[in-house]
Amino acid sequence: MARARPGIRARRTSTLHPFRLRHGSALLAAALAGAWLGAACSTPSSGVDGGDLLGVFERDAGAGAASARPSAARRDAGPGGTSAPAAQPPKPPEVRPPSEGSCVAEQGRPRRELRKTLGRPPCRRAQVLEARDAEGSPRYACVIAPSGVETRAPLPLIIFFHAEGDSPTSVDKKTGLRKLGATWNLTGDPAHAGFILLAPQGRAFKAPSQAERERGATPYTPSAPFDTEFTGEDNVDVATVDTFVDQLIQRKLVDRRRVYALGASYGGHMAATYAMLRADRVAAFATYGSDAPTATWACPGPPPPAMVVYRACDDLFPCASVERWLRARDALSAQTSFLRLDAANRDEPHCALRNRCSAKKGTLNHLRWPKSREPDLLRFFAGHALAVPAQVAGTAEPAVAR
Repeated sequence: MARARPGIRARRTSTLHPFRLRHGSALLAAALAGAWLGAACSTPSSGVDGGDLLGVFERDAGAGAASARPSAARRDAGPGGTSAPAAQPPKPPEVRPPSEGSCVAEQGRPRRELRKTLGRPPCRRAQVLEARDAEGSPRYACVIAPSGVETRAPLPLIIFFHAEGDSPTSVDKKTGLRKLGATWNLTGDPAHAGFILLAPQGRAFKAPSQAERERGATPYTPSAPFDTEFTGEDNVDVATVDTFVDQLIQRKLVDRRRVYALGASYGGHMAATYAMLRADRVAAFATYGSDAPTATWACPGPPPPAMVVYRACDDLFPCASVERWLRARDALSAQTSFLRLDAANRDEPHCALRNRCSAKKGTLNHLRWPKSREPDLLRFFAGHALAVPAQVAGTAEPAVAR
């Protein structure tokens, strides 16, 4: 039997403007309508340890009410109940004013002890940017741009933070973002189709000594590639990414209204941290297989919009841990869309029970980048922009998203 194409869900807050999705089969639509909407106080994760999101799963997100109705899903359904793409007119993105000043309280201490200094990454068919950070270490980032980028510029920029054990080359090894970046239109303007990928390389840190652990040093895994435990303004990794982004801006390649952060696993922590520390630069961020970063939002308004993609069965960042972060963002009225996936990247209605999520299965799920859901990530990014003046953004055209 054909499985329904999963949908994207968004947390319901007073400020939420979710982006478009299409539902799956009539069976799934009926289940959603009967089980979820009919029980607004009960969630798909209720009864599962740590999985109750207090009603935020009660409906799928859509560009309007019609997109959330089962009848609309049935009309769009293709063979086997799978939703067929439907052409939609360009819609303006939600435009957020840049946050002024720092909105993250300083926590932790800088990580300075390196196990080794990483060399130049072998990024194929990509430009490698170079810099030296404040600690004196050589730093690199791979830039993947569509052909004819100079004539298409300014273009949206996606900063991709790799996971532990990976390097910037994982953009090509695990994702399809290079191919999508050649043609995908995040702006709605045919003259500016495509996007640029910036993949900074992390660092190889030493593990804390036993004495440091006994003194209560900030705990962290030595495999985490970026320093997300220290949230001060002089965070070396944040400053290094700033340097690379500035290099692209100086070349007039980047639409400064559309800078996004994306990361996997511990790289997701860095994407969230960078987006919050640079809320005047990043329009929105997305994570895969990550829970809450150390950085906490300290401004009166909500933090930048986020899309959180995670597995129902994940051994490194369990489903329940991710959903605690979603609840915390909900308390801040933060705009948050999410996808809870099974092992095959299909929508999963609840967190996996412990006896059905072995360590081996959870590890394999965590390492499996959700390649087939990348269009969902891009549609989310297209729905958000910063309110940057046109002359600063690098284009005279109004902000429009596809």
